[in-house]
Amino acid sequence: MILMRISITLILLFQLSTVFSSVTPAVKEPKSENPKSILMIGNSFMYYNNGVHNPLVRLIRATEELGKGHKIRLITINGSSLSWHDVNSYIKNPNIGSFSINSKNILNKYDFSGFDMAIMQDCSQCPIHPERKGLFYEYAEKHSNLLEKNGIEPVFMMTWAYKDKPEMIKQLAKEYTLAGNKNNALVTPVGLAYKNSMEVYPEINLYHPDNRHPSKAGTYLSACVMFASLFQTSPIGNTYTFDLERNVALNLQKIAWATHQEYYAN
Repeated sequence: MILMRISITLILLFQLSTVFSSVTPAVKEPKSENPKSILMIGNSFMYYNNGVHNPLVRLIRATEELGKGHKIRLITINGSSLSWHDVNSYIKNPNIGSFSINSKNILNKYDFSGFDMAIMQDCSQCPIHPERKGLFYEYAEKHSNLLEKNGIEPVFMMTWAYKDKPEMIKQLAKEYTLAGNKNNALVTPVGLAYKNSMEVYPEINLYHPDNRHPSKAGTYLSACVMFASLFQTSPIGNTYTFDLERNVALNLQKIAWATHQEYYAN
């Protein structure tokens, strides 16, 4: 069974490179080395299951060689597109990320010096919708330029197809990759990892019952892909599992790393 799944994965990734060979990512690694302060900008695809930032930062903390002090802030608006977000206000507001209150009601204050990186995603259909596609590119460029002028690296999170509309991923992968290339920005291939996982491990449900939003396993897979992309580090064997069964977490880690390797190898 293990050998069969390895073979299926190899076949799947070969097919993937063939399908998307005409649009390949120009940026294959982040400009920021081990970013310590990350801003995430998006919608419910990011905030389901108490937010994708939570498993991501815990994957980081479980990786000793990355050190300590990583902080991730999540700013989301339900149903939003990139055009809804006032990114300038997020990066110029000195109060964002300036404190936290722990479980003992103790206030911790931070000397916040700004973000190293900002990860952005558009609404689930905006990059491929005929009436929204132009705005996707417009605001991808606008936000990327603003971030770069302020010393923050822009990154795009490629979203996934609906469970009942798997054909969406081909278009989404193309548009996110093109947006990344146009703005000299890294793209994290989360959507492609969903596709790969569903084909290799169909028993792992990545979706909420609405067939759009992520299940807990889906959020964990998203975090594993971003971990691989942002830190150029394999998540395979990471001890943090998001309270998933260990074999499920391990299989998602493998999918994340295989997708990472294939996407950036093109």
